[in-house]
Amino acid sequence: SDPGPYYLGAGVSFTDRDAVKRDLEIMLEAGVKEGIPVVIGTAGGSGGEPHLNWCREIVEEIAREKDLHFKLAVIHAEFAKEDVKAALRAGKVKPLAPAPELTEEAVGATTRIVGQMGMEPFIKALDEGAQVVLAGRTYDPSVFAAPAVRAGCDKGLAIHLGKILECASICAPPG
Repeated sequence: SDPGPYYLGAGVSFTDRDAVKRDLEIMLEAGVKEGIPVVIGTAGGSGGEPHLNWCREIVEEIAREKDLHFKLAVIHAEFAKEDVKAALRAGKVKPLAPAPELTEEAVGATTRIVGQMGMEPFIKALDEGAQVVLAGRTYDPSVFAAPAVRAGCDKGLAIHLGKILECASICAPPG
């Protein structure tokens, strides 16, 4: 819900394409050159399929323009409405208090449904040899914590580190 549900539902990024491309270009060039994994979560700002595809196009454009070669992993976070309805009928969907029970009608009226992932899908992608990982909706600290946990760091400390890095401007002056 960071910038609000509008961008998720509308399937557009709240970030400027040129700014995203500039930042990704710096990260991809350095990461590929130095053999450092580039881990990107909540692609396109909301992490739904259109956002993930938008960001993937930018990554692939940079790779072509800069002649970069790397193994890319793409992790999807969007769920089909019919799958959610089936899980609801099977009793596998429970609300978090104080939210009301979910109904099939509400699922049908929803534009886009994403599940927020933790660090495990990132660790799996890195273990499978990905140098660049691009993922849908992600718990923000996970992109920092996953490589640390994978390297043997304590999980709790890695998540704490991830939270500090994710909100760095809040943690130190100048904000």
